[in-house]
Amino acid sequence: MGKWTPSQKQKSGLISRTFDFFIDELAELQEELDCPDEFICDFLEIVKNRWSPDSCHSKARQHKRDNPSSY
Repeated sequence: MGKWTPSQKQKSGLISRTFDFFIDELAELQEELDCPDEFICDFLEIVKNRWSPDSCHSKARQHKRDNPSSY
């Protein structure tokens, strides 16, 4: 299976809005915690790891997609 690529419409719509939302939320988090950029970077790494193909979270999401009638 090839690498998934979003359409231009998806990039300029939902993906762009989600990116802006993340940036706003992370800026607010950093301001409220008064934490350094390094903390935000480490925090994002934890979030990123949840979507690693090897994570149990990713495998559970894939199982749910592959077996929708089981849920």
